[in-house]
This record gives sequence, C-alpha cells and structure tokens, in this order.
Amino acid sequence: MLDGLSIQNKHQLKDLDLKVMQLLVYLINNRERVVSRNELLDQLWKNQVVADDVLNVAMSSLRKALGDDFKAPIYIKTVSRKGYQLIAPVKAMSSKSRSINLSWLVAILLVLVIAIPLFFQFIPVVVSSDSKSNSNQAVRLAVLPFDYYSSIKNREYIADGLTEAIINRLVQESDLQVTSRTSVMQYKVNKVSIKEVVEQLNVEWILEGSVQLEGDKVQVTAQLINAVKDVHIWSETYQRNLSDLFEIQAEVAAQIVTRLNLSSKQRTLNNSNSTLSKIPAAAYDRFLQAQFFHYKGENEKAINAYQQAIDLYPYYAEAYAHLSHVYFFLDLAKSYSGSEQAGEFIDKASKLAINALQIDPNPAYVQLAMALKYLYQDYDYQAAGQAFQLAFERKNQDLMILEWYIEYLLITEQFNKAEQLAKHMVASSPLAYNKSRAYDALYYRGDFKKAALEVTNKAAIISAGYRETLYVWNSLASGNDDALLSHAPLFLKESKLPQNTIDEFMVLLKEQGRSSALNFIVEKIPAFNNYDKAKFYAWAGENDKAILLLQTLVKGRNLEVLKLAIEPAFKSLSNEPAYIALVKQLKLN
Repeated sequence: MLDGLSIQNKHQLKDLDLKVMQLLVYLINNRERVVSRNELLDQLWKNQVVADDVLNVAMSSLRKALGDDFKAPIYIKTVSRKGYQLIAPVKAMSSKSRSINLSWLVAILLVLVIAIPLFFQFIPVVVSSDSKSNSNQAVRLAVLPFDYYSSIKNREYIADGLTEAIINRLVQESDLQVTSRTSVMQYKVNKVSIKEVVEQLNVEWILEGSVQLEGDKVQVTAQLINAVKDVHIWSETYQRNLSDLFEIQAEVAAQIVTRLNLSSKQRTLNNSNSTLSKIPAAAYDRFLQAQFFHYKGENEKAINAYQQAIDLYPYYAEAYAHLSHVYFFLDLAKSYSGSEQAGEFIDKASKLAINALQIDPNPAYVQLAMALKYLYQDYDYQAAGQAFQLAFERKNQDLMILEWYIEYLLITEQFNKAEQLAKHMVASSPLAYNKSRAYDALYYRGDFKKAALEVTNKAAIISAGYRETLYVWNSLASGNDDALLSHAPLFLKESKLPQNTIDEFMVLLKEQGRSSALNFIVEKIPAFNNYDKAKFYAWAGENDKAILLLQTLVKGRNLEVLKLAIEPAFKSLSNEPAYIALVKQLKLN
C-alpha cells in the first residue's frame, strides 16, 4: 500500500524518503514502458543540479524497501543501457476519505500486487549477450583492483599498475565507459559483493583478477563477469616472465573487446606497442613503484622512483610526463596552502614536459604536462586548451586530467563546459570525485542560487567545514547577508576560532555591516592563505590591501591567481589600475 511517505509490503510498513517515493510513483504511472535514467533525473530533480549517482542511491533504497533483487526482479527491471521498468501488476483501490495533497492521489489509488511474487522470480533481467545493442549508450565496465599474492611483500604496486594499465587500454574504446581507477581502488581494501559494485558504480560488466609473483616469473589470472547476471563469461591464466607484463596487458584488453563483441577503435594502442616494448623491465618496475607512491601522497619517494626510471631508460616519455605532473601538483598544493614557495617548480616541470613531448607526444599525460606548461608558465590559453583536449580524448576517466581540465575551463570562462565535465567526472568515478566542481562552475558563472542548491544537494558527502565554507563564499558573492548570518558561526567554529571571537564577529555583522565584520575576522583566522585574505579584503572594500596581496601572489607565480579575473570578490577591483595591470600581466584580458 502506498500512503504518504510510506509503503506497506507484506504487512510491513516502511518509510521512504520523498524522492524515493516520487521515483516509485513515476515508475507506476509509466509502467507500460521503459523509463530512461535521463528522464527520471529530469522529471524528479527538475531545476536542480545533481550528480548522476543520486538516482543510483534512490533506486537502491527503493529496491531495499520493496525487498527486490536486481538480478531476479519482482518489481523493477533494469533494462541494459536503456533504463528501468515496473514489471509488477498494478490495480486501483479506493482512496481513504481524508484530506490529502493532490500530488499523492495517484499513489493512494494504486497498489502493487505482491500476492504472486513467485511468478516473477523466474523472469530474468534482460541483458543482451551482444553488447552492441540498438542503444547508442556505451557498455559500462569496471576493472576491479587485481589481488596480489606473493611472498615478496613490497611489490604490490605491480598489481596496482596492471589494473591501471588495463584501464588505460580499455578507455581507448569509444564503445566502452570504463570506471576510473580512483573509484575502483576503493575496493582494494573494502571488499564488497558483485551486487554492491553494480549498484555503486552503475556498471554491467566487471573484470577482476590476481597477480602472483615469484622471482622473475609472474602469473596473472583475469576473468570477465556479466555483473547483472553474476555469470562468469571468460577467464584466462597467463604464466610469463615479469618482463612480459606489456604483452599481458594488451592480451587481456583484446580479450575484453572480443568477448563484448566490440570493434576495436583504439587510437594509440597499436602505435604505442612498439614504443612500450622497448622499455626495460627494470625501468617499468620503477615507474609502477613511482605511481604507487604518488597515489599514496608520498611525493618525494615518487620523484625519486620516476627519476630512477628515467635514469634506466632516458627515452621514457611517460616517466618524464608523470614526474612533471608531480612537480605541478606540488606547486598547486603550495599555492592552496599560501606558501611563498608556490611556483618554485614551474620551470622544472615545464622542462620535463618538453622532454616528454620530444620523445613521444601520444600518451595522455604527456599532453597533460604540456597543457600545464602552456597554462602556468606561458599563459598561452589557446595552446593549453588544445593539449587538455588531447589528454582528455586519450584518457577521459582519469581524475587528474579531469581536475586540471576543469580548472582550465573555469580560468578561461567556459563555465557550461566545466559543468558538463564535472558531471562526466561523477559518471566515470562514482565513488571518488571532486564533490565541489559543479559548484565551482556555477559560482564563477555567477549563478549563486544554483550554486547554493548544489551545496545542499551534496551536503551528505561534503565535510561540514568545507560545506559551510562554500556557503559563506556564496553568500558573500551574492550579497546575501541573511545566508551569511546563518552559515558564518559554523564556518568560524570549523576555522578553530574561540566562541567569544565568533560572537564578536556576529555582533559587528549585525550592527555595523559586513565591511567592519570582515576586517575584524580576516586577521583572526591564521589558516587563511593570502588569496582568501585578498577576497575578504575586497568584499570589505579594502581594495588597496587586496591588490597588494594579489601582486605578491602574481610575483610568486601562485597557481591560484589565474582565477583572478573570474573571482566574484574581485569584481569591485575592475576599475583599479593596479588590478588591471595584473590582469594584463597574466594575459587574462
């Protein structure tokens, strides 16, 4: 029985969230057809900027409440690459005589018939064995982290490297949508069932395997699983020399393409095989080790290992490119922290990028390194855009490429494209993505109402401190003092300010206005970097103080300053000669 925000199923009353109930009602009303994911997002989240995964969460909650199993559905069938359809019989029943909202009338008049569930237990989920169905949607696949089995405990990076290498090869296929490495690596420690992987990643196929290392011999086992039916489609064991890892990667990727009945459309694989085969096994081992360290945040170890790979093979383009990226990444971290050493690695990173390009322009990270060189050393925005696009085309699910590309799109005021790419980031990496990128696009575009709504939609997955920071920036940019009064206390508390200082700020804000309050608080929070201080000063009307800080940042080649022309706080500086000079110096005009 459907009644308000609860359902009765097998004599048990279960409460549903509003969106989950709306999802059920919409499927009931459209039960004669398959309803696409896009339609559900458009209809149930109208005028809201939401991530694609909100539908996954709602559908999972609905199935749990109904006691439904997506592999043998009784109520809701998943139609591969098309959407969902209610398959349970529905009949009308008289409504109770009480005042209700008209929008729920349909829900009360309809009831799911659950008396014959056994009949539907034998109706399978329809997943065509021919992956290239009439639908134009790509086949969705996740490569889970390969398990590592060996008495040698410090070489698990080989399994991680094999996982990433196979992902990198498969992502070249235009008919495949491959989940990002960052998302799947969540399962390296947190082992879950195939059913949970399907629901969390919204995939149809899973590749899993293991690596066993003994001396210079390696045994790799791989198996392809139809994740919807939980059926093993293909498996293979490779027993080779460790130096044959390149060949194993290529063979596994080729088998996946064959088993999914795809026509291989890889753009660079065939051309790059000869280049990869020349890399000595020892150099490749150091490269995989460097990646392992970088992902763990051990940047010094990563730098040393990348340099060792280059020393072992001076023509290792990807090693130069990844090392370049580590240095750019360190500069970005220094910029956010407000370090006066921000920008110290730009020249070194740029030189490494050029070395990589001269050896081999094909790898995605070579193009990424060049894009960052064009952007942060040369301020050549056109060349940077072309390189970013090439990097994205060659590795479109890599979160680092997506992160930097979105940053570039914001800097160059391509806000709509940045928002689209942020949604693509969610689709390619449901479990690990930058939760505020869609907000950034809306905020810098000046759409503050939608920006605030985006933070609200992501409230459950954004930390309290960061969430309140976004609300405060947004309220200052939009001139919404009521919102500022609402969010400032928790924001300041998260900034480790004592309660008496917070109380004093609130009194100043209420009685003397934001200018006095912001001037008071800007020096009270030591965690603020100079870029954030400049924003506070600009909002407080202290233009000279704001410009002085910006001049220092530009001189130090702080990476954040390239957003200077789009930052709402600095709109008040637009007529200041010193500010105009900074914009010209950065070639942002």
